[in-house]
Amino acid sequence: MLFFTVISERKPIVQAIVTFWIVGIALCTVARADESETAQSLSGTPAAEHSPESGDTIIPLPATKETIFDRIRLASLGDPQDLSEPLLADDLAPPGQPRQEFEPPAGRKLPPGAKPGLLQQDLYSITELPKLNPDGLGLTTLEKTITLGLPAPTVNSPMLITAGFVGTLVDKPVGVDMPAELYEGYVQARWLRKIGDRLGVDLAVSPGWYSDFKNDTPQALRITGHGFGAWEAGENLRIVAGLIYLDRYDVNMLPAGGLVWTPADDKRFELIFPRPRLAWRVAESQRAAQWLYLAAEFGGNQWATQSSAGRDQVMVIRDYRLLAGWERRPANLGLNWRVETGWVFGRTVQYYFSTDETFNPSSTFLARAGIWY
Repeated sequence: MLFFTVISERKPIVQAIVTFWIVGIALCTVARADESETAQSLSGTPAAEHSPESGDTIIPLPATKETIFDRIRLASLGDPQDLSEPLLADDLAPPGQPRQEFEPPAGRKLPPGAKPGLLQQDLYSITELPKLNPDGLGLTTLEKTITLGLPAPTVNSPMLITAGFVGTLVDKPVGVDMPAELYEGYVQARWLRKIGDRLGVDLAVSPGWYSDFKNDTPQALRITGHGFGAWEAGENLRIVAGLIYLDRYDVNMLPAGGLVWTPADDKRFELIFPRPRLAWRVAESQRAAQWLYLAAEFGGNQWATQSSAGRDQVMVIRDYRLLAGWERRPANLGLNWRVETGWVFGRTVQYYFSTDETFNPSSTFLARAGIWY
């Protein structure tokens, strides 16, 4: 009850989140209409038929030959927004997208994991880091993102456009100068491309505004991004290497890479820094698959803020997290959800262009829930 009371007092966040919910619901409606049209095309007319009255013959498009490498996409990795993306259940899913369960019309193949229509993902999540003691730091984060897919220049080399807004409520200790609210708004352009049978690239750039909406200087503008290459060393083994550009004062660039190993259909081991993850499929039915996973991640972010004395400054929060999660992934297109919890430690709040001293909050636990289409 106390949580909802606090949320109601933060009108800017509530208004922004409500706006994104309305847009998300509208886009979901459009996407479901696209799915209905696709389903009709899948179960509609035969491959070829002859009309005696018209004398016209319908000639089907030739089938597309598919190799094992056409079914393997790049690993999910990138800037801080990507590090919290939903679990990828198998190699059929491109970064952050559900697996492709439908069969498109012959000769008109969509990329693995792609959805019919413009809307590719509509995600809502909430993350809670409670303040456990007087020297702790409580954070409640609400996130909303929408991802649209565009051919660039074809559907086999898609451009994913993601718009996101994040609002964070801060429960600070007494005597620490921190804003009560933090905001993030960004637009990411992400391009995926296969080069030959075994090599793929994943490039992204994401300009965004990170502030408390009081510091409106250029310090709030950050341009993050990443560049990765993925080499298919074998049917079940992928080697990933690249660089993450965080545009932060504490960590400007972060090398990343490792291995993605899928020894079986019910196992997926993402041995990749900075977010390794081990996943097992623990149950499966005609309607959905259930996945259990263990993960670690590098958390935190940077915001341009204003001190209580009206002085512009930059604040960086950094921490490390050990997580365990459960995810439900439907067999067909629809709603996915996940819940996860874990321990947050090594927490640091650091200031730049300020006389405030570095603050080290006590460790706490994390609880996160998300639902996406």
